[in-house]
Parts: sequence; C-alpha cells; structure tokens
Amino acid sequence: MLDMPELPEVETYARYFASHALHQRIARVNVRDERILADIRKEAFVRRLRGREFTAVRRHGKHLFARATAKPSNRATEETWLHLHFGMTGDLAYYRDAAGEPRFAKVVFDFDDGAHLAFEDVRLFGLANVVDSPDAFIAERGLGPDPLERSFTYKRFAEILDKRRGAIKSLLMSQEIIAGLGNLYADEILFQSSIHPRRTIDRLRDAEKRAIYDAMRRILKTALKRDLPPRSLFHHREEGERCPRCGTGTLRRTVVFGRTTYYCSAHQR
Repeated sequence: MLDMPELPEVETYARYFASHALHQRIARVNVRDERILADIRKEAFVRRLRGREFTAVRRHGKHLFARATAKPSNRATEETWLHLHFGMTGDLAYYRDAAGEPRFAKVVFDFDDGAHLAFEDVRLFGLANVVDSPDAFIAERGLGPDPLERSFTYKRFAEILDKRRGAIKSLLMSQEIIAGLGNLYADEILFQSSIHPRRTIDRLRDAEKRAIYDAMRRILKTALKRDLPPRSLFHHREEGERCPRCGTGTLRRTVVFGRTTYYCSAHQR
C-alpha cells in the first residue's frame, strides 16, 4: 500500500514551491483535470488566481498554502491562497520547456517569464482549491497543531495527552489532535521512544510522554534533511527482521488505527 506524504515530505514540497515559483505573474491557469479541484469550479479557480503572483508559502501538517497576491493595479482585493493536498501520489514540477510537462499534470500555472509549475497526481487522491485564509481553513477543518511549530511545546503536548484515551499510535495519527503525522512517522516515533503502539495513553509515565515528544521533534527535523539513520525502523519495515535498534528483538506486524504497524518485540513496551 502506498503511504500518504507526511509532514516532512510536504515541507519539502513547500520549500520547492518557495524556491521556484514566487514573485512571478501567473499568466494562465490550466486545469487539465477538474477532478483534482475541491469545493470550487474550474472557472472560479482560474479567475481567482490568474494575473496574481505567489508571494508566500505556508505549510500546516500535510497541507500546503501559497498566497496569491494581486498587483496594485488589479481591482481584486480579496485575500487568496492556493491550497494543495498531495494525497498519496501528488508532486510538484517546475520547468521551462512546455514539452517537459509531467504526464499526470492536473493543474499547470504558466508564468509571464515562460516558466511553468505543475501540480501532478497519478491517482487523483490529492486536491487543489482556493481558500481565503489558511487559519480559517485550519479552524474549519478542526486540524490540530503542527508539531514543528514553536508553540508546540512539551507542555502543550502533555496537556493534549492528559485529555485523551486510547492507543498512543491512534492519537499520533489523528489530524484533529496533531496535524502532519501519518503511519510511517508514527511508527518511527514510537520505535525510537521504546513505546508499544498499542500502549494506552493513560498508562504512559511522564518520562515516556517526554520521550515521545522529543523523538517526534528530533525525527521530523532529521527527516527534513533526508537523513534518517540506518538503524531507523523506516529502513527495516519487514516482519521477522531483527530489530536494528536493540539487536535482540524481532520486528512484528499488527494493525492499529486501521493501518499496518511495525514494532520491536523486545524494546517497545
């Protein structure tokens, strides 16, 4: 099964967008497949973005937002943000030769200088739309805090845990509680903090809560550098394999929160 891009992957997309597509006037907006649009018609999507330029990029959890600013001479005054969700197979491609358009491009932005930015998606699990405000969107969708925000302190994490019950992995993957984590990184965080994915939150000691928080922040920051070490579970998701961390246990597979879950039989308790 394909795994949905999680926070580190979407942050990579956001940085790619920011380094390639800012401060260029959008001459044309080409919707190749209307099925990629969510809660907006093609005509409205094109109208709200054409003639503007992307001036800022923001990410929250697995969601990417790009502010589209109108020129001073443009009568359009409403705040406009492009919103992208990458589903399982979404990607971005910036190119200058029109012949380089990706095969599965769903939306293509043509810039005044002749460059292009494509949002591509093989399986159409992603989406594109326009929102007035990322903050309003986050509130309306009930998304939890982003774990890499400076405001996401250990105190805030502990307060979240104190209000919840159930398995710790289920909490980590619930977007309304913490935005951005998915199956792979939830497993990795618990693997590195030595916590069994089925451990219930009310059974966690304070030191274990701290270990989960520290592992979460460390792993996400390391993943942004594409530098997860060889002993990470990320590289060894195979049932029956010897644990790369403790060397004594074996990796086992179960299902938590409807997702295939890997853990060590020895050091995760």
